[in-house]
Amino acid sequence: MKNVYALLLAGLLVAPAHNLALADDASSQVAAPPSLQETESKAERDVRSCSADMTIERARAYLVETARPGGTMIRQGPELSIERLHPEFAKRLACAVRAAREAGLNDAGIFSAYRPPVFGVGGFTDKFYSLHSYGLAVDMYGIGRAGSAEARQWHEIAARHGIICPYGYRNRAEWNHCQPTRLVAVKAESPLRGTIVASGPIDLQRMFETGTRFIADIKSALTSVFADRPAAVVTAVTSRLNAARQQARTAQRSVQSARLASRIHSARLVKGARTTVRTSRSAQKAPPSRLKVAQARKVAKVSSRGG
Repeated sequence: MKNVYALLLAGLLVAPAHNLALADDASSQVAAPPSLQETESKAERDVRSCSADMTIERARAYLVETARPGGTMIRQGPELSIERLHPEFAKRLACAVRAAREAGLNDAGIFSAYRPPVFGVGGFTDKFYSLHSYGLAVDMYGIGRAGSAEARQWHEIAARHGIICPYGYRNRAEWNHCQPTRLVAVKAESPLRGTIVASGPIDLQRMFETGTRFIADIKSALTSVFADRPAAVVTAVTSRLNAARQQARTAQRSVQSARLASRIHSARLVKGARTTVRTSRSAQKAPPSRLKVAQARKVAKVSSRGG
């Protein structure tokens, strides 16, 4: 056993993750990783500490301050796009962004927040499916690339603050998509559907009140970072998103091809018309041919003899 102890000191033998006691030192044990319950308790304390001084007004102001607005945020104004995020989600998100920046993710912030279906942005063909349309989702900036250590770090920080990033930090398309709910999409029968129209909320407070029913508690969000979402669910959603994107790209190429064909056809018509005009003008300006001149002279001689 002394030999084992020496190997451990030399770094040549790694003790297993579970508790290990050496025979000659019963008190020497490798510390076990914190249990899920302990981590959850710490998460709850972190959230309570942040929430104590994070009013909705301060949360919104901080999210606007730290945002890196994308196209949809600029189109409607960053303030409005963040104002339409669910208040509980906004406060959790502000706490998570602050914690992420304190942990070294200095550029962490929102890239895309609330956006109405009429914008036509997102992976779903039916934009009413998107949680962004109900103030229950954001896309993040400054958390590294998909699969990176930074992305994983953000997912862990977000989970501790009650935010779920459902597709996992390795997902190349949606690694930066985060939300306060386990919903994947808002189906037609969902009560959320009745709170908005294509241009936005019918009544903002009613949309918030309905959304509250779907917000996950902190423990539930924390569990999501320890257990990956079922592969079948991720695959199905990702396939649907990819298919929608491919369909949009195909439609865009078809429109571009039609426009190009129309331009070519128009150019040919214009070219043909110009050629016709030039030919007509050339015929009018051209001098009489030699044959016509000879015939005219012959006619003139005949006329003079007859006279």
